[in-house]
Amino acid sequence: MNTHPRQHHTGSPDHKPLRTLSDQQLQTLIDSIPIRWHKALITLMADTGLRVAELQQLATQDLWFQDQPVRTLEVPAAIAKNHCPRSISLTTRAIDAITTLHNDIWPHTSNVDSHYALAPYPYQRPISIRTIQRIVHTYGHRYLQTHLTPHMLRHTFATRLMRKTNARIVQQLLGHKSLTSTQIYTHPNSTDIEEAIKSLNQ
Repeated sequence: MNTHPRQHHTGSPDHKPLRTLSDQQLQTLIDSIPIRWHKALITLMADTGLRVAELQQLATQDLWFQDQPVRTLEVPAAIAKNHCPRSISLTTRAIDAITTLHNDIWPHTSNVDSHYALAPYPYQRPISIRTIQRIVHTYGHRYLQTHLTPHMLRHTFATRLMRKTNARIVQQLLGHKSLTSTQIYTHPNSTDIEEAIKSLNQ
């Protein structure tokens, strides 16, 4: 298996190629992580495209409502960049990650709604951005032999979406104020081109 991240060329000299994971790399990464809390953290980043500072500030009540995991994540204005709230429909994999957090990680106390969703014990302070970066880097190096960053997981989310839908929807899901920010994902890489040609044989 090729463990090197794909470079997603923007076609512009002003931008460096985006480094993203293939679907296979991402699944291998998630399947390999042994610590449930870390697995949930990386799954949520990969399947929601949250910025690391947004992930850091999520509360349990953002992920769990009326005794079940949310199906749509409402990113509150208070934690969203530029204070622009947005809604992100969740994948089955992300919903399973939230269920794991609820069943195995979060304390079952009367004030659980006051806890940060991804915080380590005792849950009252948000996880640090440096800790998130270290977790992502550790598993990227261990299982994919690559330098993995939280922003690469966001790039991966956006690139996967761009194959399925249009730039306006991706813009909304990423929380970009301008479509220009989203258009870096509209340029195909070599793998996208190869897959397009292969589809002609089907």
